[in-house]
Amino acid sequence: MDVSDAVDSLFAGAVPERIEELRGLWGEHADRVRLLAVDRFLIQMGFGSVQISELALRQIWITGYAAWRAVNAYNVPLALASLTMSSADRGEWRRIYADVAAREDEFAELFGAIRGIAEAAKFGNIDTFPWPAGVPNPEYGLKITDPGLKGAFDLVCMAGAYVFAHEVRHYIYEAQNNSPQHLLEEETECDRWALALMLDRASDYAVDNGWKPDLVRAKRILGVIIAQLAILAITPRTSWDHSDGHPPVCNRIRSVLDAATDPVPTWFWTTIASMLLGFASQSGVLVETIPVTSDMRELAYTLCDRLQSA
Repeated sequence: MDVSDAVDSLFAGAVPERIEELRGLWGEHADRVRLLAVDRFLIQMGFGSVQISELALRQIWITGYAAWRAVNAYNVPLALASLTMSSADRGEWRRIYADVAAREDEFAELFGAIRGIAEAAKFGNIDTFPWPAGVPNPEYGLKITDPGLKGAFDLVCMAGAYVFAHEVRHYIYEAQNNSPQHLLEEETECDRWALALMLDRASDYAVDNGWKPDLVRAKRILGVIIAQLAILAITPRTSWDHSDGHPPVCNRIRSVLDAATDPVPTWFWTTIASMLLGFASQSGVLVETIPVTSDMRELAYTLCDRLQSA
């Protein structure tokens, strides 16, 4: 199925200041993006088009809402722990804070759904998977009105734009017949190019529209982090450091953190740290002993560095 127009609309909403540039690089013809009926996670450039599966779209969607639930579970206890310079002891948080246990359980359930839906897809019918409670179905999209759910939807759109931008760079390499000799080099450059597309003119766009540049950049960076968290969630931990010519998971996330230059909103690094803490803990990474300092930026980098293969 040709879904090129839908992806054009996604870019127009996520990075409107770059849409004309994208048209010049990528064109406007049909079949630039094909939705394929396959039972696995698929996002790749091949035969002159970006190919994607329904499973990949749904897993990215669920990842976005899982990330937001991680923020709801951990942002307050992280902030309180920073006051006493204590460790990220989730067991202690569940004991002393009445709502942490319930929120963490909700997050864990949704994190499990990222992988659970892939198991359902193996049996040939992705629609048999029970849709997670409290998460809007992707078909509702712009019809979502709840502020919290709408905020997560916006971040999912940013994540999707980054994912497709990465594949557009592969497309450009193929069209110009100048791909790097090594796949790792190409993958790293595609990450860099997609991140630059999302951020390089974001501040100018914000000023032109009367918005605060740091808020616009922060929102886009959170979206890109969600895209990287989707990779983390669907990749077996044994492959985090080496996976089919792709950079290590922690390196990909670190490159996004490095793009978060000051100024950033006061809530930014606590939000990032909450997402990383949640996804790391549910992936089996030992994080309870990590000290929570007053510098949430430092904590985010420390959590990122823990994302190593088992």
